[in-house]
Amino acid sequence: MKYDFDTPVERKGFSNLKENMSEKTVIEAGNVSFCAGEMDFKTAPAIEKMTLKLARNGLYGYTVCDDTYRNQVCNWMQEQRGFQLQQEWIVPTLGTIYSLATAIRLLTVEGEEILVNTPFYSRYEQAARRLHRQTVKSPMLVIEGRYRLDFADMEERIRSGNIKLFVFSNPCNPTGQIYEEEELVKLKALMKKYKVSVFCDEIFAETVYGGRRVMSYCEIAGVEGTLVATSMGKSFNLTGANHANIIIPDEKLREEFIQQRNADHYGSIDPWIYSALRGAYSTEGADWLRQMNIYVEENIRMIKAFFEKELPEVKVYGGEGAYILWMDWSSLFPTAEKLFDFLIYKAYLDLDPGNHYGEEYACYTRMCVASPRYLIEKALVMLKKAVETIRQQGKQNPLFTDA
Repeated sequence: MKYDFDTPVERKGFSNLKENMSEKTVIEAGNVSFCAGEMDFKTAPAIEKMTLKLARNGLYGYTVCDDTYRNQVCNWMQEQRGFQLQQEWIVPTLGTIYSLATAIRLLTVEGEEILVNTPFYSRYEQAARRLHRQTVKSPMLVIEGRYRLDFADMEERIRSGNIKLFVFSNPCNPTGQIYEEEELVKLKALMKKYKVSVFCDEIFAETVYGGRRVMSYCEIAGVEGTLVATSMGKSFNLTGANHANIIIPDEKLREEFIQQRNADHYGSIDPWIYSALRGAYSTEGADWLRQMNIYVEENIRMIKAFFEKELPEVKVYGGEGAYILWMDWSSLFPTAEKLFDFLIYKAYLDLDPGNHYGEEYACYTRMCVASPRYLIEKALVMLKKAVETIRQQGKQNPLFTDA
């Protein structure tokens, strides 16, 4: 490959969250953590080149969202996602969850509710809770091995509650699935019927596999009551950079959102973000992203093949979009305590706990798979050895109940 995805990025000495949250037992065994939704790769050389240019120039002053910035975002969305937007729809902010908090302040008052589907990214609820709003949860259905929106349940919760805002991610975090056009059309009709605004988190939308495309919710929903979050964070390993572009076609909603954003103490674009975007949303950036997706897709195939052969009892979801896999271990483990005792202390495998995405998913895990392949292979070898050890001890099905 033209780019190096086989060398892990150095985390030590940079106070990186993933390094600090990693299980010590796993690291001492020689494995890396597969928690947290960020890559173990260095970012694109095109970003490095542009930020180094900024550093050498030595001016880090107030930076504005000019026509160059807006044109580059529009061209990127058209070329990478087949989505044509207008310059004025773009609203720079200090990040996706920052923007969600702004939307919650704007569109709800204390005592009103937001709606999410479980499993879901827990920071949506965190943002609502910090603003003294309640989160209503509608579980998705698993039908023929795929998570599906339960529209009947969603409608009942909207009808019987005080819901003003629906929040979801596409691709779905943590399931790694992409919502189909038919689902989005039905979702639009439901939200329009009850006058519920929609905040759609599309920050994983450029990490897709198998020739798929994430259809932006803006394409489906049109103008009224729609906010879509986009970002370089997931696509280019800039998760620690506080920035997002919110796409708001509705002029009235956009102006109100900008007023609320500014009231939340937004200033100007970070000069490092401006330079990073110039590098990322370029021909060179697109080439790096394409090859990164090819590399990660092969990781996904390898991991799924391993579980199908070695641990078919574990149901593995995802692989359509986002570099995460969602795993159901509940047929093997009765409790999260037993599951993570096995994973951490016997298999030396550090994964995100499922109950971070809904309390009913205690025996599930999320795995970030944007890592050098040899590190994943090494971890799978250790997992296989741990499984074989328990099988040799003569445990009966469910295999790991007493592990």
